[in-house]
Amino acid sequence: MMDMKSLLTMQGMMFAMLLVGVFIRKKGIVTAEGRKSLTNLLVNLILPCNILYAFSKSDTSALGSMAVVILMSALIQLTWYILSKFLWKGMDDSRRGIMRYAFQFANCGYLGNPVVEGLYGAPGLVYASVFLLPVRIFMWSVGLDCFQEGAGSFAKTLKRTATHPCVLATVVGILWMFFPQVKLPEFLYDTIYGFNQCLTPMTMLTIGFIMGETDMRRIFCKDLGVITVLRLGVQPLIVLGVCYLLHLEPLVAEVITVLVSMPVANTTALLASQHDCDYGFASGLVVFTTLVSMVTIPVYGMLVGIVFA
Repeated sequence: MMDMKSLLTMQGMMFAMLLVGVFIRKKGIVTAEGRKSLTNLLVNLILPCNILYAFSKSDTSALGSMAVVILMSALIQLTWYILSKFLWKGMDDSRRGIMRYAFQFANCGYLGNPVVEGLYGAPGLVYASVFLLPVRIFMWSVGLDCFQEGAGSFAKTLKRTATHPCVLATVVGILWMFFPQVKLPEFLYDTIYGFNQCLTPMTMLTIGFIMGETDMRRIFCKDLGVITVLRLGVQPLIVLGVCYLLHLEPLVAEVITVLVSMPVANTTALLASQHDCDYGFASGLVVFTTLVSMVTIPVYGMLVGIVFA
């Protein structure tokens, strides 16, 4: 694991990029439509290239650990889903769905991938990629149900998940591990590597754009505090304790815990807007937990290193 100096340097760099994004959005250099386009670019091109590059540096010796990561991810998602069904029962529907979704889904993809890559390199990024498989399945099935009961048939959910660019990139990456003799032309491999290098700055700029669109003076309330404490405090500590009790491989346990400690997923605000929920509150959750995570992520980065040393 990185030492404290390296960890804080990486966080400082990411925070600076985030502030640049806020400034650019506030100045109108990038519009709301531009932010949406950049988000689509991240999901459909840069993240898949990031995943492919990580798998290109891996081999089949990690398959057993990858299976453990997938199983743990699925169990975590199932546990959060069951708990969310019982929490906030008496809350107004326009906000209850947001609370449930924010409780269940962290920003593992946009923010988690660059953080894990910075902390643990390509091996950690492979685990992060397979951890996201169950997350995406839950996100595009029961996740939608948080906002709208019966959001889609099983067939539609399966198609939506199976055709997601990041899921496809993970599947291709796993196949690539089994057939290392298959070599891409050098120019194509360098293209994937080039887009992979864009992940961190593009991610932080996008989050900065979202922050630039949010009125920070109107986001503070009791529900914001509850989600922040759960998402950035209680849930990661529960997962850390379970990983420790199960005696998981150190790198596996560290990656899982760090991913669970990520802030509220960006899609919380997008889905809230789509389903006519409290979009301002949802945006506030994303922005505020992202800001707080600039402090808590280094703490967990050091804590898991100490616990699993």
